[in-house]
Amino acid sequence: MNIFLCKRRYIYLLTLFFSVTSFSIGINDSKYIELGGSLDPSVMKNVSTVLEQNASDEKFNSVGLVVANGYCSGTWLGSDNTHSYILTAAHCLAGAQGTEFTGQYVSFKKQDGTVLAAGISTNYFRNFTGCSNDIAVAKIPKLADPTDDEGEIIKQPLLDNKLNKNSLLQPTILTGFGYFGTKTLGQLDYNAKRKGDGHIRYYDHHCLVNRAIENTDSWAFASSGDSGSAIWQQRNEHQVAVGVTSWWYGWYHGYSGHVPIARHIDWLKSVVPVVKTIDDISPEIPIEETQWLLTEELPIETTPLEQDVRGSVYYISTKNIVDGPSRYIWRYPRGVTRFATTLVEQNSNVEHKVWLRGQRKTHCGWGKINNSAWCYPSPNLDQLKMEFLQSDNVGLPIGNFQGSFSLIVKSLYDPSYVNEVQVNTNITITTQIESARVITQDISYIGPRYEETIYGTVFYLSENSNSRNRPVWRRNNRGYTELEVDVTNSETGDVKTVILRGERNLGCGWTIMNNAAYCRYQRPIYGELRLSFVPDDNPNLPIGQYSGSLSVTAKGLHKRSFRKDLNFNVELNIIE
Repeated sequence: MNIFLCKRRYIYLLTLFFSVTSFSIGINDSKYIELGGSLDPSVMKNVSTVLEQNASDEKFNSVGLVVANGYCSGTWLGSDNTHSYILTAAHCLAGAQGTEFTGQYVSFKKQDGTVLAAGISTNYFRNFTGCSNDIAVAKIPKLADPTDDEGEIIKQPLLDNKLNKNSLLQPTILTGFGYFGTKTLGQLDYNAKRKGDGHIRYYDHHCLVNRAIENTDSWAFASSGDSGSAIWQQRNEHQVAVGVTSWWYGWYHGYSGHVPIARHIDWLKSVVPVVKTIDDISPEIPIEETQWLLTEELPIETTPLEQDVRGSVYYISTKNIVDGPSRYIWRYPRGVTRFATTLVEQNSNVEHKVWLRGQRKTHCGWGKINNSAWCYPSPNLDQLKMEFLQSDNVGLPIGNFQGSFSLIVKSLYDPSYVNEVQVNTNITITTQIESARVITQDISYIGPRYEETIYGTVFYLSENSNSRNRPVWRRNNRGYTELEVDVTNSETGDVKTVILRGERNLGCGWTIMNNAAYCRYQRPIYGELRLSFVPDDNPNLPIGQYSGSLSVTAKGLHKRSFRKDLNFNVELNIIE
């Protein structure tokens, strides 16, 4: 077992200590409670059995107990007629400071105690010095091969053979033999095979660093009892061994370190003639490009694209997007992209413009789809999330709306990369949203004083805004927000864009609607929204009757939970 002291922003590995024990699964406190445990030491709950049951999954039948210098974990890589090849940590075996050692008695056992290999082993190493090369193979006389529940010999596990640092920084499965405990309570149980979910956070000094974080999907870390166990990630829809457990940093901190297998793949091939890698995945019959189905019920979230691309990617409109982004931006990820496509109502066969929402995922949250920025530790996510909200489509009639659209995917770092996300839509509207809020050429809308009933101030945002769609704090009563709204001529069907004014009452005057400030020497008890049509802002609008819709969101600056979605009908009768 190695113990590294972690310092500075990217975890320096400063102090190294070896033990003859291995590691198993430690979990954070929030997951322990979720599984039925209690942080009260007087209340004993056998949470360990849940993790043991998870580890019995057939996918991990290649994982066993290595008995050599002590108790370690190992992974069966395959066997020939006489020997089994077991992947483990270098510090678990004798002779680790060299490249080869023969003479140590080593055994490899299943979870139920069945011995699969035992005898004098030939141990292969990489001149072990630390985490970066804490990897070994034990060639042990074979007694039997591991089998599945049907008694058939299992398939050999696949090893990672492409050292891509970005793709390694993602969720990870840990499974091995050893002690069980939590960050607060420490050790709770002894050696057994257990499984948990972690996340590789850093690639530092050629070592993969996993960290368990409270109240997240990353809740497991290697602990005293699990050295030599493989860690697993998804590659091409297959479980692939990407690392070997080397060290941990105690119960409280939740860190563990793992050797990247791909860094040693050529050496592994030289000492294990039967080894299997990602390249040995059988080619599948080509299928048509994935098309996603968007309905009115739930958002859709695509698979990550950046794992197979150099750098980050972004999404822009194609010809079948009526309104949407046409070029990339680079800024801190936040906000939502509203874009529109044309869908056909199936009963009337009439086309309608339907607004959708999209976001792109990074490690610091969701942002606009054409935002190519990425967040630490790497660009390896980039899922695209899309959804339909009826509140964005107030004027959409009852009916079933179908069609398709696509978004072009491009890479900022690799100009040759171009991909496409195709989406089919099947949206059913059963009840029409009725809006009592109407804006005409003569009547402005003035809303209620939300600040009289909530703590602090409110502000208003709209995707139709011509200016920055985020809150500001300005203690002046000047200006208004320009809102661009598409309206349709009821006779000709022509679509025109009109400008509406959006304003918020400070208490001492009207200002832009996203201004969350209040006036000096006053309390925040105002905050009304005013929306109005001003003919002088629209001098080129032809005579005619026009209708459209507008959505505005009211939010609390101090009371973050306050939010109201406001929908408006725009009805204009232009006579001169």
